[in-house]
Amino acid sequence: MKTINAATLTTFLFTALIIMAGATSANAQEQAQNKSSQPALLMSFTSQATGDSEGQLLWTMENLTNCKWFVIERSANASGFDSIGVVLGTNNTHSTDYTFTDAHLLSGNNYYRLRQVDMDGSSRYSRIVCLSNTAKATTTKNLQVYPNPAISVVNYTLNSTTATAAMVQVYSMSGVLVLTQQQQLSSGVNQQSLAISHLKSGNYFLKVISQNGAQYEQTFVKYL
Repeated sequence: MKTINAATLTTFLFTALIIMAGATSANAQEQAQNKSSQPALLMSFTSQATGDSEGQLLWTMENLTNCKWFVIERSANASGFDSIGVVLGTNNTHSTDYTFTDAHLLSGNNYYRLRQVDMDGSSRYSRIVCLSNTAKATTTKNLQVYPNPAISVVNYTLNSTTATAAMVQVYSMSGVLVLTQQQQLSSGVNQQSLAISHLKSGNYFLKVISQNGAQYEQTFVKYL
């Protein structure tokens, strides 16, 4: 019967321990890789009004390990979306809460979706949520915009009940602010102009917000 000396036995046991340690390490790495390769989960995505013409988006992600950022997209009709902000992703395997504040809600319904952009450039979209802005009614009867279509300059006539400072804004039909200017309104009929030659051809709406909170809105077409 062949016997095993102490040196041979020690070498055998040491080799076995190395193999077991390697297997354990490989198993741990495999589990870590499997965990990190699991898809990120959008646990919730909601919207809420936080003030006059201001809203907040809230969403919760779990197992987010490959995200570069979130692009917040908004639409006035749930079809044509434009980017209005970016939030950086926090990569970990835990649950993480995110928020974004839209300080300039559109009148009526505001539709939002998230576009998650990963490190490799790939992207995916969330479901759409809607936030209705009914804080202030917008009137159009006192505001007239001309010429319509306009080429380089758009004019507006506004009948104001008081002398007041006003913020004049131009939005695309998808809700993106493309022009803003502060002007002074006098009591009675006002005639003002805006240079729009830098805008692309398309449909827009002009909004005038007086210092006392009154809002006036009218659509126009930019041509050429």
